Amino acid sequence: MEHAETIKSNANTLRALMAKRLGLKRGSLTRRVSKAGRRLPSGVLRDISIVAEAEKMARNPRLAKRLDANATKSAFDRASTHLKAIDVADRRKGLALTVMGSMAFNLLAAVTLLIVVLRWRGLI
Repeated sequence: MEHAETIKSNANTLRALMAKRLGLKRGSLTRRVSKAGRRLPSGVLRDISIVAEAEKMARNPRLAKRLDANATKSAFDRASTHLKAIDVADRRKGLALTVMGSMAFNLLAAVTLLIVVLRWRGLI
């Protein structure tokens, strides 16, 4: 029973970290993993899925006996270490810079196209 409580608290910790660091606040842990998609590496997604599956198995006393405590703990440790290392402010800055860079490129391409068309028509 003690192991089941540990798994439940680990799953709750991962839920809180995913809500805080990735903005995934709704749904079960499995649903949040599917929503995270490309925001997390495949190894971390696999580790969170292992913890989610262990949480489901821990609800059933017979299945809880079959859980590997060390594998679940190491998967939780790897996933929580990665989630704690995510810098939310840096992700926002990166997103803003990506959008502004794409807008600058599009503006530059439009101005270049305008100059080429004006030159081709002989207005410049």
